[in-house]
Parts: sequence; structure tokens; C-alpha cells
Amino acid sequence: MKFEVLGPYYFPTRTIIKADHIKKLKATALEDPFGASLLSGPGCYVFGVKSSGSARVVPWYVGKAERQSVLKESTNGSHLQLYNEILDEYKRGRPALYFVPAVTLQGRGRSPVQKGGKMPAVDFLEDWLIARALQSNPGLWNARKTKLLRELSVRGIFNPTKGDMTLPSASLKECLDL
Repeated sequence: MKFEVLGPYYFPTRTIIKADHIKKLKATALEDPFGASLLSGPGCYVFGVKSSGSARVVPWYVGKAERQSVLKESTNGSHLQLYNEILDEYKRGRPALYFVPAVTLQGRGRSPVQKGGKMPAVDFLEDWLIARALQSNPGLWNARKTKLLRELSVRGIFNPTKGDMTLPSASLKECLDL
């Protein structure tokens, strides 16, 4: 299955995200040449915050949508509340969303699955994005699917500690191009 990446789309606020801010973000995302068709289908999304003076958006939450559009799922009321709780940690951060919608081989947006259906590729992508986001930000707010990732350790490779590298670890890390 193929996925596209769209964003980051910044919420037009640095303090509290309100319903009006979500409407503006949706309008901006749908103005993207691919936005209208791609954001109407399933996929994953990453909410992050760019601190003042920082060069990157720090990931704080990763989610997925299978039965509705990734745009609708990522901007619902419960996620708005979650984003605002995360944003409380910042004085003047710029909240943003990345979208990773599923696309056809021709690059068009896929349709959400019907009731009771699943998209294993979307589920796998969410797990992978959570793992990468957790490496980037150990304070990731996702609670589901993170226990094993937080506890698992492979010497010098996965969740390494300082001075943990061994010659075999370094060789495997090189072998896997990590």
C-alpha cells in the first residue's frame, strides 16, 4: 500500500486551539493541490509543536483513521482537547499537523473501510510512526502501543543508553543502515 505525506499544516494560533483554528487549518489543507482528494480517505497523522527558534516540529501524538477521513479524525473534539493539553507545555509553540493518507498506485486518495473493516497497512504505519516519534520525543503522549517500545532495549541499537555500543552492535547497526 502506498502513502503520501502532506504538511506540516500549522494551526493559526500559538496558545489555545479553538474550533475556528481547526476550520482555518482544514481550509489550508484542502487548498493543497492533493489535499482535497487525499485527505478524504484513511491514513495516519502526527501532531507536533515547533518551539520558538527551533528548526523542527517535535512530534507529540500519532494517530490513525481507518473508517473516516484522516482530516476528520485528526481534528475531532477529543483530539482538540488533547492538542491543547500538549500545547499547555509550551509558552509560544506553533502547533502543526502532518497527514499521511493512503493513496492508490495512481496517487489518488483511497476510500475509508466499511464498518468492521480494517486496514493492516494503516495499523502498521501507525505503529512505525509511534516508534519513530518516541525515539524523537520520549515524552510522546501516546499511551496505547508504547509500553513495549518504552521497555524494549537492544544494546546500542534500540533505546540505547550512553556507552552501550559494542562492536557487534555497531556492526549490526551498520548492516541495518541505522
